Amino acid sequence: MLSLFQLSDDQKNIKPSSFQISAILFVLCSFFQISSLSSAPELAAPSPTESAKLFILDASGSMNEYLGIYQKIHLAKKYVRHYADQLPEETEIGFIAYGNRLPGCQSSRLYQPLEKGNKPQFRNKLFGLTPSGATPLAESIRIAGDYISKRKIPTELILVTDGVESCYGDPEKELKILKQKGIDFKMHVLGLGLKPDEKKIMESLAKSGNGKYYNVDGDSDFYSAVDDLLKQESVAKRAKTNTDRKTPKVRIIQIDKLPTDREENLYGVRFEFENANSNNQCVLLNLKQVVSPSSDPKDWNVHRASHPENVIRTDQACFVDQKGDGIFKIHLPKNLSLNLELELWDMQGIPNPVDKSGERSVKD
Repeated sequence: MLSLFQLSDDQKNIKPSSFQISAILFVLCSFFQISSLSSAPELAAPSPTESAKLFILDASGSMNEYLGIYQKIHLAKKYVRHYADQLPEETEIGFIAYGNRLPGCQSSRLYQPLEKGNKPQFRNKLFGLTPSGATPLAESIRIAGDYISKRKIPTELILVTDGVESCYGDPEKELKILKQKGIDFKMHVLGLGLKPDEKKIMESLAKSGNGKYYNVDGDSDFYSAVDDLLKQESVAKRAKTNTDRKTPKVRIIQIDKLPTDREENLYGVRFEFENANSNNQCVLLNLKQVVSPSSDPKDWNVHRASHPENVIRTDQACFVDQKGDGIFKIHLPKNLSLNLELELWDMQGIPNPVDKSGERSVKD
């Protein structure tokens, strides 16, 4: 049998009111009885769009030419579609094209606005492009910048072109203007069959756009370029996930095995907490049976300990402060593996769970 928890001497002097203790025990004991009476689930707050992808596609007359055994426009449509299809449904995608049956240097158009879940419409408009006309890169970048500046969402521009500016514009100047306006963007460039001097110009353009340049001389190059862009997408998402991962408001700092004269093992669970919204907190320790990997119960409250059905003992320490630390002392039978998890409760007014520490293992 498990023996009672012990508190440190400092925590023994901090006594919660009888109302506070009763309130916590009531919440703990009544969960399984009241869960079936819940009338409305909590609604998750909508997450903001992380980024958007706006393609700038070359549909000038030279895109009718061949690159290897394929027409350039065929390769562009094939791999832009592949790239768009691999993006998550919540990603906003759209495209600007220049040329496309329009002569002169005023041919840039927004054919598909940035939208979520628009992949069928995106594909239809993409495959409807017919190469003809000039290469107004500067105008296309300006139009793209005007469009994304009104949306205030981080946007990646992906320029697919087989040539440099042919309308006397200055693409790098347009990029500099976008930066001066504080627009959150980067621009990658995929250059199809460019000559060495053209390649240098487009490499410089990609660098000015804080993006990457990809030289495409055939089908396999285009595949590799798109594959690299998709890998960058995955790396960026993982980085953002790690950045956004918040520090729990209650944390297990260390678990020490302490000397004891008893037959059982004695552990000290050191913890700290911080909650700027309250001056009256309680930290709950939940001791649990080890859960099998296949067990996956419903997460009934994100601020409460996971696997509540496996909790076999609880204890608490209460504080009149916004932050602090302490130690729980627990006796456990030898050769027994258990898990533990802490919860932080705001005790001002109606007791309310604030956060949890995540599970830690306690082993002999």
